[in-house]
Amino acid sequence: MFSKSLLTATALLSTTTLAHQNLHQLWINDVTPGYQTGIRMPPSNSPVEDVTSANMACNVPSTTAGPVETVEAAEGDTIKVQWDQSGHPGPITHFLMKVDDASTATGVGAGWFKIDELDYVDGKWANEIMGASDMMHEFKLPMGLESGEYLLRSEMLALHGAQTLGGAQFYIGCVQLKITGTGSGNCGPTISIPGDYNAEDENIYIPDVYNGFDPTGYTAPGGPVASCGAGSAPAPTVPSTPSTPANETAPVESPSASPVAPVEEPSASASASPVEVETPVASPSASASPIPSSVPAPAPSTGAGESGALPATFTIETFIAWLEGKAAGSASKARRHARAFRV
Repeated sequence: MFSKSLLTATALLSTTTLAHQNLHQLWINDVTPGYQTGIRMPPSNSPVEDVTSANMACNVPSTTAGPVETVEAAEGDTIKVQWDQSGHPGPITHFLMKVDDASTATGVGAGWFKIDELDYVDGKWANEIMGASDMMHEFKLPMGLESGEYLLRSEMLALHGAQTLGGAQFYIGCVQLKITGTGSGNCGPTISIPGDYNAEDENIYIPDVYNGFDPTGYTAPGGPVASCGAGSAPAPTVPSTPSTPANETAPVESPSASPVAPVEEPSASASASPVEVETPVASPSASASPIPSSVPAPAPSTGAGESGALPATFTIETFIAWLEGKAAGSASKARRHARAFRV
């Protein structure tokens, strides 16, 4: 007759064994390449518990399975994975690693970046959410991926033993993909597996997982979900401000010569006798220059006397003198006329 403790231990062992799991199938845009096609199947459904082991990358390598087919996909494609049923609470995450040859790459080391994560949503862990959908989970390949071959790493982390250091269980499946993309490999942040997982991390070792632990703020190991940029295009150059706009003429600076004294207005008596010829005067330059030849000048004269004739060539000073002489002559004539009419 079996003891009660033996029956209990047997039941727990059966439950644990049945809860072990593997990734078995994937779909790309709802089309599957086949059962276990493109997937590196491990030799058993047992978990990896040593986070420092090389098996953390793509699980324990198979020694009996034949070559694994590399499946084609494209950036932005919808990927659906299907795992064995599991009652162990925990998240599911997905990572990509760019490799030269997906059929031979081990995945051990740096270059992994997270592209998907499902933790604890509306009171349910990822495994329970997937259990309601035939253990399927769907996500998209990011845009901005570089064309080439990749390893897709699917990880289900069971936290039922996380109250013990080293008790968390990692179930891992790797898919070989050849992806068509438009980016240049600028995806990040990246991590190293093994290397960036530590047994003491608060999302791996949870002493109070059954006693007061709040899973609503839980985030799975592996860092944040990465973003993929468009590539290595240089940053736009900010043009310097030109001293003179392209479509404008540079302003002409005022001459440095001393300003010309303003022309005094003639007196009232002088203004009574209008000037017969009005000659436009050009703006002076550094040295006084003759009036342009295009401007007709009055008949030449040898001086600026009472004859009123304007010299053919003159400066602003001689022009002022001519005006003053003109005014003086007019005043003299006015006085003579006044004497002639006295009684």
